[in-house]
Amino acid sequence: MIICMQCGFQNEKGLKLCAGCGATLPRMDTTSMVAVDKVAGRFQQFKDAVERVKAGQWASDDFLEFLQNIYTLLAEKRMSAEQLIQESGYEEYAEDEVHQGRDGMDHYELGMQEMSLFLEDGELAHLDQGLDLIWQGNERLNDAMRINRAERKKLEDEWGWM
Repeated sequence: MIICMQCGFQNEKGLKLCAGCGATLPRMDTTSMVAVDKVAGRFQQFKDAVERVKAGQWASDDFLEFLQNIYTLLAEKRMSAEQLIQESGYEEYAEDEVHQGRDGMDHYELGMQEMSLFLEDGELAHLDQGLDLIWQGNERLNDAMRINRAERKKLEDEWGWM
């Protein structure tokens, strides 16, 4: 498997150009060097939690604790990211990336808020709607990472380093 360093597409061995974006591929197998699947680990945590609730393996208190812990963790990550963006002026350089990242974080928060409504009224639809919002947030965060990779590649091509 040869992974495109520009877009992350997984190409079969022997190709010289990426089937995903047309970029020149590395000559060696890069599977062990780069994580190429869409980042979905956090989404999977939410999906697993919802499945536990639906299966009766978790009571409302367990789910509330999960939501509170994840919310705290994500709020800390968001605060760190925002501080870095503000201090570095990165938004001026990478407005699209920052916008997609913030939008992704917003969708995660909206999804968690939707899921918390389940704790108030017991309607399972809140869990599914929350998962959908979190998936949308995950996709936006993945888009931000793709933009970041493309910008880094552009700098490497233009300046010869990064």
